[in-house]
Amino acid sequence: MVQKMKLMDYHTHNRRCGHALGEIEDYVKLAIKKNFSEIGISDHFPLGAIIDDPQFTEIIKRASMEVKEFPNYIKEIKRLKEKCKNKIRIRLSTELNFATPGRALTNQKKILEPFMDDVDYLLGAIHDIKWHESPIIVIDPREGSEALKKYGFEKITIEYIKKIEKLVETNYFDVIAHFDNYRVLFRPNTPHYSPNSWQKLLDLLDTIKDKGMAIEINTSGVLKEIGSQFPSDEIVKEIIQRDIPLVLGSDAHRPQNIGYMFEEFLEKAKKWGLSHVCRYENREQTLVKI
Repeated sequence: MVQKMKLMDYHTHNRRCGHALGEIEDYVKLAIKKNFSEIGISDHFPLGAIIDDPQFTEIIKRASMEVKEFPNYIKEIKRLKEKCKNKIRIRLSTELNFATPGRALTNQKKILEPFMDDVDYLLGAIHDIKWHESPIIVIDPREGSEALKKYGFEKITIEYIKKIEKLVETNYFDVIAHFDNYRVLFRPNTPHYSPNSWQKLLDLLDTIKDKGMAIEINTSGVLKEIGSQFPSDEIVKEIIQRDIPLVLGSDAHRPQNIGYMFEEFLEKAKKWGLSHVCRYENREQTLVKI
């Protein structure tokens, strides 16, 4: 009898971020109930680390925990790690919104530094894009029509890819979260890449491969009505072809979404040649056979 791989969910949130439901323990309990081998706790890193404008105080509270809350977040995960060690492996992480490789990342690193011995992996994520002549374009479906009208798909795609390139070049993150998140700007339409933008994306994948980073399969894309997980099927096929490690993440903002559509994705991806996913411990990457 062939034993199936136990599932792992490396992208989860909780009530601390201001827009998710449930305590960390609620997510852990459900992962245990679903017989998962591991769960990664990866709530949003404090936006207050990179935004200190008082006019954004309320927005920050709705998007992430406060800086002063971060030590309590770490403490809670460590407590649950010990409490549940005989039932499930809990991985400690956080999802950092990548802004710039300069001051913003320096501030994030400064807050994280005392806790790095406890971190199992770091998720790097992009939630907005900006270039010199544009305002900040938040990656949100409500922003899509205006951004499309003004700048067009090609420009937004190129600028998004450039920002991921900068994230990768920092050599700081382990996993790229929701790789083509900008697709929500075009919902319900499916973006079509030009030869130029597609080649830039393929070059980016080659760089990620050289860096040894992993890319997250983020199944929340289905819930966000874009027709598939992040990244899209066509990009997943290129990732598999390059043997870039994949991490499974639901991006759950409520406990019942733990492991959402993981099995459906794996069945599909195995037909494209996927044979392993990866896990992390103490920032060390290990491949696990499906």
